[in-house]
Amino acid sequence: QSLTQTASIDMADYKPTTEIPVATAAPVVAVAPVAGRPAPPGAPPGGHYAMKPYCGVVTILITAFICVCAGFCPCDSKEVYIAPNGQAYTPEGTMTKFGPCTC
Repeated sequence: QSLTQTASIDMADYKPTTEIPVATAAPVVAVAPVAGRPAPPGAPPGGHYAMKPYCGVVTILITAFICVCAGFCPCDSKEVYIAPNGQAYTPEGTMTKFGPCTC
C-alpha cells in the first residue's frame, strides 16, 4: 500500500482576486488650540500670565544675613496676570503691583 495521495486542483474553480487590502483610519477632527488660561475673576480678558520678581521673605533674609546688595535684586517671584491695560492681578483676581521692590 502506498501512503502517498495525490490532490487534484480543478483550475475551473480557481478565481484570482485583484483586491488589494487597504488600511483605513478614522477621520481626524481639527480642534482649535486653547488660547491659554482664562483671566482671573474680575480681570479683563486678553492678557497673559507671567512670573514677576518681588522682594519677599527670601530676598529679605539674603539681604539681612548674606549680602546687603540683594535688596536691589529681588530673589522671590510670583505669578501675576497682566491685563491688556498693564494692570497686574493675582491668579485669584486681586489687583496687585509688581516692580523692582514692592515690600
